[in-house]
Amino acid sequence: MNRIYSEDTDTLMFVFSDEPIADYVDLDYQTLLELDCDGNPAALTIEHARERKVLPERTAEEVSA
Repeated sequence: MNRIYSEDTDTLMFVFSDEPIADYVDLDYQTLLELDCDGNPAALTIEHARERKVLPERTAEEVSA
């Protein structure tokens, strides 16, 4: 599993497999579950991750010395 965060768009994505995306399900207006051709979860995208408290306000890497 890979975790990808885009600070520019405040989007967090969890990638579960490398299988091509065949379909998706809107879990709510800011959460998208992507499915492979067998219906298995391939990725999960969460918009406004920091705002929704999915990520901490600041991580150790972001805090300036």
